[in-house]
Amino acid sequence: MNAERQTKLKGGSLNNTILFERGKKKFVRKSVSLIENREYGFQRWYSQLKRIQRYSVLFPDIFPKLLGYRMEGDIASFDIDYIDNSKNGFEFLVENDEEEHIDKFFQSLVSTMNKMHNNQNYIMKSDDRAIELYLREEVFQRIQDSKNNTNFNSFLKYKNITFQGQEVIGLIHRLDDYVAIAKANYKNSKECFTHGNLTLENTVYNKDLNKIYFIDPYEENIIDSNLAEYSQLLQSSNSLYELYNGGDAIVNENIVSMKVKVPKGITIFNSKLQKFLDESLSRSEMISVKVLEISQFVRMLPFKAVVDESKMIFFYCLASKLLNDLIDS
Repeated sequence: MNAERQTKLKGGSLNNTILFERGKKKFVRKSVSLIENREYGFQRWYSQLKRIQRYSVLFPDIFPKLLGYRMEGDIASFDIDYIDNSKNGFEFLVENDEEEHIDKFFQSLVSTMNKMHNNQNYIMKSDDRAIELYLREEVFQRIQDSKNNTNFNSFLKYKNITFQGQEVIGLIHRLDDYVAIAKANYKNSKECFTHGNLTLENTVYNKDLNKIYFIDPYEENIIDSNLAEYSQLLQSSNSLYELYNGGDAIVNENIVSMKVKVPKGITIFNSKLQKFLDESLSRSEMISVKVLEISQFVRMLPFKAVVDESKMIFFYCLASKLLNDLIDS
């Protein structure tokens, strides 16, 4: 009988991700509590399950196959195929700084996104006013939920913040400007199938095959738009989400900072992404991407309140910095 080997993988903070190896068979099991932190644990897990279930049929060359799901006691779990000989996109870019390799990764990523975004069989009618519902639920409601955290609520009193050495105005004090920019520029009457949380760490890249797969899709988006997907990639490369998420935030009254060293591969990728967006999008679409990039850091605030209060304040300040940059541009 083959011995079973289990290896813990990096995953969401409120779920458990394990690689199982049984002889030559490998699969990943993602499990979550049915009791603790249901809104930001189970609900997110369940939204991933339903997208994986759907997309492993619709886009079998992009998403790993769902093998099954179950409940044992107070724990729910699902299993998916393991993608061998690969790294997530963030790890790949951290470890690679040769432009030729990064260009292949980027072109593969664009090609894979286009299979979902540009498939005419899967274009859906929407409304440019959908941004109003998005702002209500993903910005205003998230901020309101975050106020339940006493320290975060106290931090919101600061209008002026020093973030990474830059003086900025707190986002909550410029919400009217943010909403006005969003409504003036988001004019998208169609939606498409999307990953839903397309950060670099939710891509998996096999360098030998030059092939990208998507993992950990996300269902609860309000808006399914290629613009939202681009904003999530910027969240990773322009705003350094994974890099900051792995660091230690320092909060001293209204001064917030973190020491990080940006890998060359991330910088090269970000330049390619910015060039692609500049060439592909209109000015209003590009502004909408920036609006959505800001929102990505607001959407996560209640979740960060559960796992890391200092990081919660840090990402609020990062969103504030991005809004200041947008207004001043």
